[in-house]
Amino acid sequence: MSKVQLSSMVAGLFFVLSLLFYVSVIEKKQQANKQKIMQIEKQIALDLPLLDLSNELLRHSGDKGAVLNYIKKLNTHINSDELTVFAISAKHEFESPLEPNQVSRTLKSNSGAVLVVFEIDEAYLTTQTLSFHFLFFVMSVLISFWLKHVFTYKLTQDLLKSEDQHTAAQLPLTLIIDLNNKTISINYKSDLQVSLANKPLCFYLALVEYCSHHSDILLYHSKNVPDELIELANKYFYRLVELGHTVRKRPNFNNSLEKTLSEIRAALDEVLIEYPDQKELYYPPKAYGEGSRSRLHSYALTHIVNGNVEILGK
Repeated sequence: MSKVQLSSMVAGLFFVLSLLFYVSVIEKKQQANKQKIMQIEKQIALDLPLLDLSNELLRHSGDKGAVLNYIKKLNTHINSDELTVFAISAKHEFESPLEPNQVSRTLKSNSGAVLVVFEIDEAYLTTQTLSFHFLFFVMSVLISFWLKHVFTYKLTQDLLKSEDQHTAAQLPLTLIIDLNNKTISINYKSDLQVSLANKPLCFYLALVEYCSHHSDILLYHSKNVPDELIELANKYFYRLVELGHTVRKRPNFNNSLEKTLSEIRAALDEVLIEYPDQKELYYPPKAYGEGSRSRLHSYALTHIVNGNVEILGK
């Protein structure tokens, strides 16, 4: 975030806070003055019979000095710098136009309509309001610097994440088989771990190791699993026993071969869903067709030597 952006943010926050404060203060003052005017009107209405006001009908000029003395006493009683009574007179006598800071109210009396003029001083900039504005400025600066820190941190994290993804994309894909928690994952998305049961996990580990050393081997469904492959599967099963994952009798890896391979393919489908071009390296090929075509199908990992497999807990 540049200095110009930071300054703009400070100014914007200060303007918003000041505007909200201004509106609330003015509205509060207007409500308070409205209530005061209503109270003063009631008092003047009660005192009207005692005031010697002019009467046009009776051709009585009234006692202006007494009225001014009453206004002075009334303002002393009100004791407010923001609201004062400016004039009380018969309506026909008041000819001067009202000033912007003046408001008038009309009262009814036996001698006719009486006009009461109030002066309102709605000065906004006072010592108290200025102190609030200073506080708003300090708050705006602190909030702006905090937001700058947040944005900078987020931008840094995004850049680091982007760099990590770019670096990871440059690394070759590695299939990670973890015996400690019986999961399969890849180095591109290590948080996505797919669990496998004991039998398919041990068989796939044996298949990977066996095919890595016999790249030209063909493994048919119609024939028994090679003894060497069975021994490797048993070796990994005993390793699971050592790790405390099972105490059951070791499975027969010749039985339910297609079900075992289906479970392996399902797990690989999940971890390699975003990398279908890598399946050929790690995926036991499916059998297509029926009869002799299926019997001649090989589930060997013929391309596993070109892949990267990391076995944890071996």
